[in-house]
Amino acid sequence: MDTAEKFEQQYQALSDDYEVPEMISPKTKLIFILESPHVAEVQNGVLVAGASGATMSKKLFGPDYAKPLGLLLKKHQQEEMERPSLDVIGLLNVCNIPMQERPYSAKDLESNRELLDCLGTIRTSAKKTPFKEESLVAAEELLLTKFKNRLKKLRDREVTLVPCGRFAQKYFQLANVSSDKWTVLMDVPHPSYNSWSRDRYQQSINKVIEVFNRHKI
Repeated sequence: MDTAEKFEQQYQALSDDYEVPEMISPKTKLIFILESPHVAEVQNGVLVAGASGATMSKKLFGPDYAKPLGLLLKKHQQEEMERPSLDVIGLLNVCNIPMQERPYSAKDLESNRELLDCLGTIRTSAKKTPFKEESLVAAEELLLTKFKNRLKKLRDREVTLVPCGRFAQKYFQLANVSSDKWTVLMDVPHPSYNSWSRDRYQQSINKVIEVFNRHKI
């Protein structure tokens, strides 16, 4: 078995307990692209279920909304009610399983160590040039193939895509999937560490809010 096949098997094994899928409905018009699930996301089965999601909610809906965006969307989906402000939002990750070690059990870390080490390196690497190590190349190709397939399903949708942060922006560009129906906002930071409230990012965040307000009516 070559490295690519081994990594595919490990990814599928981890997906059973740790995968957090995208949340996109037929009414979605604004899709936030983020990195990968972490502890709160795995526990709740939805993207941006922690502090970053709370930052997004406050910026989109106002300071009184402290509940993470992912949890708001999950509740909205379960209740099957029409709420224009939530109907238009979608969430998509570059990688559907955690790229950090913390969400995993010790047993799963040990049995899938090679893939998870590679995903951790890919996540934290600032390299602009391609990886040279065979294992890193195989892990990145696996990540990109799965991400590309999710993006291709959106090609016929008239949506605005918002890759949040350097990692999502890098892999959105590497995926090289495009559509004449898409609008892409590329300069939006990741919502961690309250970055969406920093002055230097307000022009980019205001563009997001403008698109959101246009579609939620």
